[in-house]
Amino acid sequence: MPHFFFDLHSDSLSTWDDDGQECAGTDEILRHALRLLNTLPETDLGTSSHAVVSVRDDHAHVVLTVTHKPHCEPRLRWSEKGHPQLNARPQPNHGGR
Repeated sequence: MPHFFFDLHSDSLSTWDDDGQECAGTDEILRHALRLLNTLPETDLGTSSHAVVSVRDDHAHVVLTVTHKPHCEPRLRWSEKGHPQLNARPQPNHGGR
């Protein structure tokens, strides 16, 4: 099962994940990233601050970035490497060639 590392950054804190976690797919990666954001106390998310979870794969490529600002929905940015649907490219139609 693939292994991912979840780094957390906010105004008052930066935590680098050295252990990582196995995740079966993108849903599990996203659930863990959102759960991590929910562990921040309100004092770490003041009215003008934001927090970011950056998810890396075993090769240190960032596959997902989740940005959270108070009173807003989290913003997700999947890398092409991280989200299989983003990797799906239409194949050119060569007219049966």
